[in-house]
Amino acid sequence: MMAGFLLRQRRKKGKKRTVIERNTKWISDFHKFLQRNEVTTSEISSNSIDLYVKSIEDSKKSAKGPLYVLMNYFQYLGNKELSRYTADLREERTKKSRRVFPLSGFLDIDPEVIEKLHSAGVNNVNQMIEVGRTNESRIRLAESLSIPLVAVEELVALSDITRVGYVKAKLSRLYYNAGIRSADQIANYEVDELYNLFKDYIDSSKWNGMIPNKSDLAYNIERARKLSPINDL
Repeated sequence: MMAGFLLRQRRKKGKKRTVIERNTKWISDFHKFLQRNEVTTSEISSNSIDLYVKSIEDSKKSAKGPLYVLMNYFQYLGNKELSRYTADLREERTKKSRRVFPLSGFLDIDPEVIEKLHSAGVNNVNQMIEVGRTNESRIRLAESLSIPLVAVEELVALSDITRVGYVKAKLSRLYYNAGIRSADQIANYEVDELYNLFKDYIDSSKWNGMIPNKSDLAYNIERARKLSPINDL
């Protein structure tokens, strides 16, 4: 099964050779760890993963990359429970180092709009969501700063989309351009349905990028279903 997963990694279009080699090393290291501890693939448990992660972090290295590869590996094996478990472990570690995404990081936004929002103390996605939580507050913000209401609505939507995790500049724009306007909307999709939405958009547009990985989409959907919706979006 490991061989099949690695072959699939190598065949993925758009993946740099260095990335494929790194992912191959991580999954191989994981299986070497299992062998040293006399654990077969069918016996892998959350405890096995915890011990593997501990062995990485005890050597003063980050486990976020290996956990991402394992998340995809367990998804490939059809083990949703362990895929979800590794995703949660990675999210815990990502939160500790995550910088709140700045509005200036979004693609295709008028710099003048960003500058006016900065002047009002609205610099990142959390602040954008707070001041744009309702339709009335978005209208007031647009009028007070003399910026188009549609620009405020777009930034609130993009900011809301980032709440589902692993979604920043380029992927938030892909979600938005494909017609997604909120995390609550993402929660209503199934993985294949969302994958096909992106595939259709990318096939019919000049979008320069790949279709998101299905395991990432599954994670985004599950995260979205745990979030409270923003009023009026």
